[in-house]
Amino acid sequence: MRKTFMAVLLLAAGSPVVAQEAAPAVSPVNSFFERGPVKEYALKSVYVGGEVENPGPVELAALPLRAAAVKEVAFENGKPEFKGAYFFTGYSLYDIINAKPVKKAGADFSPEVDLYVVVENDKGEKAVFSWGELYYSRFNFNALITSSARAVNPGKKKTEWPLPEAPRLVCSGDLYNTRFIANPSKITVKAAPGVFPGKKHVAVFTPEFSVIVGGKALPVPAPGQLAEKRVYQDTAYGHGTGFKGVKTTEGFVLKDVLAKAGALPQDSGASLVVVSAKDSYRAAFSLAEIVNRNDNADFLVVDKGQDKDGRFALFSTADFFIDRNVRSVNKVEVLKP
Repeated sequence: MRKTFMAVLLLAAGSPVVAQEAAPAVSPVNSFFERGPVKEYALKSVYVGGEVENPGPVELAALPLRAAAVKEVAFENGKPEFKGAYFFTGYSLYDIINAKPVKKAGADFSPEVDLYVVVENDKGEKAVFSWGELYYSRFNFNALITSSARAVNPGKKKTEWPLPEAPRLVCSGDLYNTRFIANPSKITVKAAPGVFPGKKHVAVFTPEFSVIVGGKALPVPAPGQLAEKRVYQDTAYGHGTGFKGVKTTEGFVLKDVLAKAGALPQDSGASLVVVSAKDSYRAAFSLAEIVNRNDNADFLVVDKGQDKDGRFALFSTADFFIDRNVRSVNKVEVLKP
């Protein structure tokens, strides 16, 4: 894929950004995504700070260009509204943050599974992504800051979706556009907040877990009464320990449980979920990656009965690594960081 350089509008992050005019349509190609006019955007750098070494701007031109096809749906007046279909190229959050090695502030918990990132613009609009969503997942490059856009218009209708006027943060894995923000200029890496008492690596049996949303706790002794059952087969692979076998996992869809507590996809853009156990292990997730997915790779709560490692376990279905699988789950908390 080629970059197109149009020399004039290179602006620093945080400055107003003006889109360039759409280029003429290219000759037909095999791809259904690359047949329409292109609009290009000028964005020079994005600031990355927080729990990283050497906070500062990351120059986007030095990063690889990624591509993503996006069907954009908004949630308006209580119902979904289709906004258009697009083929974006741009710079992935994976590559942008990869330029700044992590330097965690807290020394009590070394794994990076409790990290998350907040992307924001000068208007104060925010989007939350978990560290695992970018670096543990099978789908690392879903989240892009766009450098160009094409509309994917239907061939048999006279529909032409409007191209965004400015560069945007988009996420092709989201069902609703709750994390699509214009002119993103700052990314902050953080560790999940909260107090997590307990002796490390010593599982504590708990007969139920709590879902906490807006400060209100919903006890969950039997997730099967609240959620759909699913069965997945997967190759288990640990970040540190490698191959764990091909396993069949049966569990209950976590987003169904969260919905009963009031955590809904249309409210998921800037929310964080922390899943923790009494042995102090915890993992961070964006609320969007749990309840706002468009691929049906839903997280599962596994009921292991009287297992010595604890009754309930989280199975992170979409992850390449198993490090965000939390055993002996005691609490699932939805936060506004």
